[in-house]
Amino acid sequence: MLKTINIALICAVLGAASWTYKIKHDAGLIEDELAKVERQIDLEKETITLLEADWSLLDQPERLQRVAESYKETLKLEPPRPDQVVDLDGLPAPPPPPEATEEDEDGEAPAAKPVAQRVAQAERAAR
Repeated sequence: MLKTINIALICAVLGAASWTYKIKHDAGLIEDELAKVERQIDLEKETITLLEADWSLLDQPERLQRVAESYKETLKLEPPRPDQVVDLDGLPAPPPPPEATEEDEDGEAPAAKPVAQRVAQAERAAR
């Protein structure tokens, strides 16, 4: 009876030791993965800092003025005129959407036709 209890306790200790080793090993793998993700986060933060510095350099008004002046002839850039600046109320209203029930002479709704057919039909109607 004593031998049976000793064998059972030894098996329990070995089971607990192997379970502890497995948990420790899994925790080590998770720590390695966590360290890898933290390195990636640090790299991304460093990249963001570098890009923000680059953006602030590119966004300087003096630099933008020089670039605009150098491409003035190529792009035909001109300062905006006061009549080009309007309020939101000054913009024209968007056109109404085409009605889906509207049918053309073929008996089909215009939206059901491919674009190429609608263009060809519009060209024929314009002649």
